[in-house]
Amino acid sequence: MISPPLRLVPVTELQLGKTYLIQEKREEYQHLKFKGTFVMNDYPISHYHTAMTHFTGVIGRGNHPQPNIRLQEAYWNYYEADANLRAWTNFVLREITGDPSFQANL
Repeated sequence: MISPPLRLVPVTELQLGKTYLIQEKREEYQHLKFKGTFVMNDYPISHYHTAMTHFTGVIGRGNHPQPNIRLQEAYWNYYEADANLRAWTNFVLREITGDPSFQANL
């Protein structure tokens, strides 16, 4: 199976109302993954602090809803999936195979 293209998004470029994939940065906790809609950032008041990022509509492991979360930037990566590329790939593969219901396992 091919992984969908993901783009790492810096905390300063997160867009209000957009859904992101969220993954723990530390290797021993990278199994912690969520999907949530970005709400806002609380930016640090000094260089000793990090931004706190707020998400709503969070979906966790097993496709279960989670409470709204607030995450410390130092520990989390935020990704956006390229749904347009996925749709285009399926369209092209349907044309090539001649099967209108073909779905690539991206």
